Amino acid sequence: MKRRFFCDKLVFSLILLLLTSRIASAMSIVTAKKCPIYLVMEEKDGTISQAYLGTPAGSHQIKSIEGYVLTQQEMISTKVNKGSRCFLWRLSFAKPDNPAELMQVWIAYIQEKKIIEVASGKSRRNEWSRAILQLPLPEGVFLFISCEPDGDETSLSNIFTITLTSKGLTFTPVAELYQQLIPLAITFAQSKGIFENERTQKTIGTLTQLAQGENVDNIAKMLNLKKEFKITW
Repeated sequence: MKRRFFCDKLVFSLILLLLTSRIASAMSIVTAKKCPIYLVMEEKDGTISQAYLGTPAGSHQIKSIEGYVLTQQEMISTKVNKGSRCFLWRLSFAKPDNPAELMQVWIAYIQEKKIIEVASGKSRRNEWSRAILQLPLPEGVFLFISCEPDGDETSLSNIFTITLTSKGLTFTPVAELYQQLIPLAITFAQSKGIFENERTQKTIGTLTQLAQGENVDNIAKMLNLKKEFKITW
């Protein structure tokens, strides 16, 4: 009962916040199943003009998705640290004029510690991303596909293995996954006639280094999934 009251009050407060800031042409609310968080979005001219994440610790603006539209969301439950339950709410947003370029928002909820962590970054949807997303992943491990500035439908993008632990989201190279990605990348590049490209060779080289646990700190700087905020209550 208390949780229901909190949820209703939170949604009302966020709606009031948006309505008092400007006249909204459209508004939508997306809820996260099994988690006490909500995303309230004001839309203007077909895209998000402002958005707030409602949490038990108050509302927090997410500016990275302004100018985008929500295209997909998924809730993933995983166990860490002797069965402690964690959730990853992953949302994808696209630009109307460039649907292949995505803005992803990853929201981690560590239930036992009452922690919410939010990260966002540009990703890419193309043939390469669709191929690798079919890979089976260990529990608590997720793939983030980087958006290269001049990438296209057939280009290889860098892949980062992100783990969700009781401490939140972390880039943790998983050697066995990168060992699987290397032959996939080579086969894909050869089939598209881009194997000899400098970009392709660089990407395959990065995958090889991560499979061997080398140059991790420098490669981590290439990750554009950036943490926005972390809250607890």
